[in-house]
Amino acid sequence: MTDGTIKAFRAHRLVGLEALAVDDAPRPEPGLGEVAVAIEAAGIQLADLAAISGSRRPVPQLPFMPGLEGAGTVTAMGADVTSLAAGDRVCAFFPRGSLAECAVTAAELAVPLPKQVSAQTAAALPFAYAGALMSLRGKARLAQGETLLVLGAGGLAGLAAVEIGKALGARVIAAASGEERAAGAIASGADHTVDTTAAPLSESVNALTGGKGADVIFDPVGGDAFQAALGAGRISARLIVAGFAGGKPGELKTDLLYARDMQLIAGNTLLSLTENPLRAQAALATVVEWAADGKIEPRIAAKFALKDARHAFDYVRSHRGSGAVVVTMG
Repeated sequence: MTDGTIKAFRAHRLVGLEALAVDDAPRPEPGLGEVAVAIEAAGIQLADLAAISGSRRPVPQLPFMPGLEGAGTVTAMGADVTSLAAGDRVCAFFPRGSLAECAVTAAELAVPLPKQVSAQTAAALPFAYAGALMSLRGKARLAQGETLLVLGAGGLAGLAAVEIGKALGARVIAAASGEERAAGAIASGADHTVDTTAAPLSESVNALTGGKGADVIFDPVGGDAFQAALGAGRISARLIVAGFAGGKPGELKTDLLYARDMQLIAGNTLLSLTENPLRAQAALATVVEWAADGKIEPRIAAKFALKDARHAFDYVRSHRGSGAVVVTMG
């Protein structure tokens, strides 16, 4: 990083991984209400994979820098920023990308980072953990003592929902494929696990709930998992659509929703950043506090240097790890 340029991982075409490379970019300058952050660590999400292929909406402008979250140190502030100062460690959402030595975001999307939380841990908090909190507490109104069913509990979004659900006082049933992923969910605090490859989801959940089903369902998978979830909720259950890790949306059959009087809720964290940034900031501040107190413990599945960021995307695409994939600036 020099005075005028930084290293950034960018795409000049939205055609997939082959168009991504580390190159020199102008050092970003914070505008009104913004801060510039020297990035220490950035997280990679499945949403980044969708973006680089041109399938995320809205389609990003070029040149495009992926990475929607990260942590580091404030280096400069734009006009009207009074909540942060140069030298502050922060954790933040970065809607314009965080895979660079320096990135800019709105000050209202950043929160102070306590010294006991590492930048690498913090890089996993915004989308998975603050996003889960916004969906579970803010939208689905998950209450203490209710039963939460988490699909895809072997992936980052699922593991985060398990931890957030427990922090909110819920009884958590984690649905995962295979014993290894189920073990990870138990380590993250799940009360029960069900193997989605061993028996129909509704049968497994009903057996654990006395035939009643789950009060709230968190689905970051989509596809066939969404269909299975419709039969695993109790009457008046709330079903959160939180992503499509399975590769495709679930087919909506409104008759099944109607028959069980279920509520369908969209958990679109990316949209929340523009539509309600202060709510996103409040959720992020909460999960950072919980991480500092040891109430949640994000798991890092793999770490990569910026120069190896393409390998990080390959890792995310393969669904090999259970936990966050982090890129460090070294």
